[in-house]
Amino acid sequence: MTAIESLGPKTLPTLNNLKASVPDDLDVQKVAKDFLHAFAQAVESKDVSRVLALLHPDAWWRDTLALTWDLRTFQGHANIKQFLTDRLVQAKMSGIKLIEAKFAPEGNDLVWILIRFKFETDVALGTGVVRMVPTSTGEWKVYLMGTVMDDLKDYPEQLGPRRSLEPSHGEWFGDRQKEMEFADSNPEVLIVGGSQSGLMLAARLKHLGVSNLIVEKTPRVGDQWRLRYDALCLHDPVWYDQLPYMPFPEYWPTYTPALKLADWLESYAKNMELNVWTSSQPMKIKQDSSNKWHVSVKRGDGSERTFTVDHVVFALGVGAGKANIPNFKGIENFKGEVMHSSKFKSAKDYIGKKIVIVGACTSGHDIAYDCGAQGLDVTMVQRSSTYIMSIQQGMTRHMQSLYWEGGPPTDVADHLNNTMPILFDKVKAVRLTNAIAEADK
Repeated sequence: MTAIESLGPKTLPTLNNLKASVPDDLDVQKVAKDFLHAFAQAVESKDVSRVLALLHPDAWWRDTLALTWDLRTFQGHANIKQFLTDRLVQAKMSGIKLIEAKFAPEGNDLVWILIRFKFETDVALGTGVVRMVPTSTGEWKVYLMGTVMDDLKDYPEQLGPRRSLEPSHGEWFGDRQKEMEFADSNPEVLIVGGSQSGLMLAARLKHLGVSNLIVEKTPRVGDQWRLRYDALCLHDPVWYDQLPYMPFPEYWPTYTPALKLADWLESYAKNMELNVWTSSQPMKIKQDSSNKWHVSVKRGDGSERTFTVDHVVFALGVGAGKANIPNFKGIENFKGEVMHSSKFKSAKDYIGKKIVIVGACTSGHDIAYDCGAQGLDVTMVQRSSTYIMSIQQGMTRHMQSLYWEGGPPTDVADHLNNTMPILFDKVKAVRLTNAIAEADK
């Protein structure tokens, strides 16, 4: 067990573990209002001990930028006390107002009173998510607390009533070309990588009034998906894959084919008016004594441009796209073809061949499925056992409460999802996996 794993919970706060029950006459709204009243008084008076009195001894507090300007999770009274002592006075948390409160059981034995509330700090507006549990004394205590920064007070997104009312008579195209080229200026932020992460960041920054430029090494936006194997299809449902400002239409398939997603990303970049240099990549990055970054970018035509920027963001995905092929003894004597999955295109190219796939994660299964569909002799080699769940039983149970048809709006789902501590969620995942396995029998 690693040091990180040892910090995680061993059990969930089920009714049995809490030695508690849910009364038949539970008044969720009263519990929520009483809690928020006490919480607001404790927070605004900067009384850490009164805040702690509202929390279960094993409580978790996950903060996303709101109070710490960081992504931090604290567990237990001692750690939360230190966190609040350090940050509560400085952050000036106030303006706590109820958004909604509801009874939100996860099965018969894991029950929450789920509360969402608004708050503000000295510089930001935020959302809080609270999950309360019953105790053996009949009181309800906070077991999970999440605080999330939503907006900066002095830098609101230029949306809705804040958008410009001035028309653009014949000037839009020229203005866009000038904006994209940065001929006489530098972006404030340079983003390396023009797939979904880079595009979403660029869109957010644009509407915050922060100039930015994406440099993408492939010829077209979306090529990171377009140039992969033909059988590639997203494994997460459409409700989980939303991009800011431009939601997928209601007719969009539940699981998006890679080529379709590639075209959507390309259209997103155009419709969001993002500044993207394709067939371009940084050649040299250096930071000076004033903390400015000097970035030399080589374009597809061979020309180079050096920018001086405040921030450089690498939006390159997990592993930064670097292929990893294990060095197997004797592989140099193999007469057939050896390739990484990133170089595989279609099983149709190997009709009549025998295929061995080393690795049993998503690309391995996708390629094995493609090979099987083409009638190839295919064998998958894996280091350890892999649990396979059905779409019908697995995805509905995994995603239905947040990212599914009829689920909450994306921003609400993201708040509920991202305020769940990762180590706590890991224990929940074991429980969920067992439930899916039972349903799949």
